[in-house]
Amino acid sequence: MQPVMNPSETPAETVPSWHNAVALDRLTASGRTVVRAGGKQLAIFLHEGRVHACNNRCPHEGYPLVEGTLEGAADGACVLTCQWHNWKFDLASGANRYGGDALRIYPVKIDAGAVWVDVRDPPPSERAAHALTMLDAAMADFDVPRIARELARLDKAGAAPEAALVHAVARSHTRLRYGMTHAWAAAEVWMRLRDTLTDQTQRLACATEVFAHLAFDTLREPAFPFNAECRPWNEAAFEVAVEAQDEAQAAALLNDAARRGLSFTELEPALSRAALAHFSDFGHSLLYLMHLRGLVGRLGAQAQAPLLLGWLRSLIFATREDLLPDFRAYAPALAAWPVAASDLAAAPAETGAPAADVNLAHFEARSVRETLAAVVAVAATTAPLHIHHALMRAAAVHLIRFDERVDQRADNPVADNVNWLDFTHAITFGHAVRLQCERVPALWPQGLLQLAMFVGRNSGYLDPAVSSNAALQRWAVPDGPAFDARCIATVLDHGLALHILPAHLLKTWAAVRDEVALGVPDATAQALRAAVNRLFTTRLKQRHVLRVAHQALGFVAKED
Repeated sequence: MQPVMNPSETPAETVPSWHNAVALDRLTASGRTVVRAGGKQLAIFLHEGRVHACNNRCPHEGYPLVEGTLEGAADGACVLTCQWHNWKFDLASGANRYGGDALRIYPVKIDAGAVWVDVRDPPPSERAAHALTMLDAAMADFDVPRIARELARLDKAGAAPEAALVHAVARSHTRLRYGMTHAWAAAEVWMRLRDTLTDQTQRLACATEVFAHLAFDTLREPAFPFNAECRPWNEAAFEVAVEAQDEAQAAALLNDAARRGLSFTELEPALSRAALAHFSDFGHSLLYLMHLRGLVGRLGAQAQAPLLLGWLRSLIFATREDLLPDFRAYAPALAAWPVAASDLAAAPAETGAPAADVNLAHFEARSVRETLAAVVAVAATTAPLHIHHALMRAAAVHLIRFDERVDQRADNPVADNVNWLDFTHAITFGHAVRLQCERVPALWPQGLLQLAMFVGRNSGYLDPAVSSNAALQRWAVPDGPAFDARCIATVLDHGLALHILPAHLLKTWAAVRDEVALGVPDATAQALRAAVNRLFTTRLKQRHVLRVAHQALGFVAKED
């Protein structure tokens, strides 16, 4: 794939730029020297009668290579070893014998008793293509500092990171064993955040998070190919294939949609119906679809097919929680919805009673069954969007009332492996419900009832000693713009080792920011910001070693 170039390439970039670097007799006496030529600092070596020139700074961490060691290799190459980390470079090609960053090598010639060096830079397109190749290698090794360096080199060559992301999506979509992950979803939000920043370091940090997370999720994974056949695109057939968890059939239909050049917008109604056909995989199916729309819009039609196939696979493997005993009240609630889908599609989402008329007490600290019943009870007289505002407020209040001792405990049963992400998902899923159901209004009943299940499930893990009013007052955010700035600073310097955690911090904050920008009642906006405030001041526990051991012993003791 050709990188997207910003600067133009001029004929001057193909003309050698020879500089008189050092007298040959001086180099012969010392065997090595450092010179400046054409704005570059070069190390020049004389080894076994041959002259070599390279960047003096090691591409790893900048140690001066003139201090390195030269030796001949069994294959006849001259190898330069950087003593700082023992990296070894072939001085003929610049190849790193440890597989890391390559070393820039410069052509040399001897003329009139002097060593001349051609310091001309390769054309930007060549430099960008090389950086893309090296980025692949860095991702394959999950070498995060090198990923950052290669992205910086790509930027220096004038190529946008989107060029690398299109390539990474195409390369990774078959290596995500169970389909789309948070790496793709977070990539969309990281790139949107990057768009708002001007500081070069912060912009590179955003891009690095994108590719490092994707590298982690595909590390050492083989390819799991998709069905390459085409079958005529048909919305109903696609939904039937997904319901049957028939990836091959659904992929063949998507392949035909790609062949026909159907846009994401044209496919979105069927995709949305498939995503909300079940309360799937903790809301991921709809959440991922929301982020997919942003990625396709950013990366273009060339990325749409692999993105959709990756999302499809995650949908096929998605667990269907509405079939679990805890959520079996969902199907009867959906059947009891008092407004026909055709009427929902025809009416504006905001018509009906305002959110203030929806009693928060009906949704807060209620069971799944009670919350579902409360939603159905107001559906005939209250606009879907107003019900949504009330549910989002309840989801936010639940987060600020979460009893974090549940997350910290080591003796939890498996069913109570509940943590902060359970509560953030209610908010991010709720935002996805609004975006997708405003595009496909007939899906409001599914979206609202599934959001109600999130709210009801989380109500079992609230701190009984903390009231809603006290929690809202404690975590209130008086200055929205200043708070957003603090959140950005936090996610850019999160210090968290597990990529999924900063991804959730970022996505939760972005969902709240975007939800408020779309328009919500003041009480909902205040609760949502308070929820993010508490989340961002929490120490997220990254691993549960004692809990894993406790649960393993309990399971093994009972399995016979």
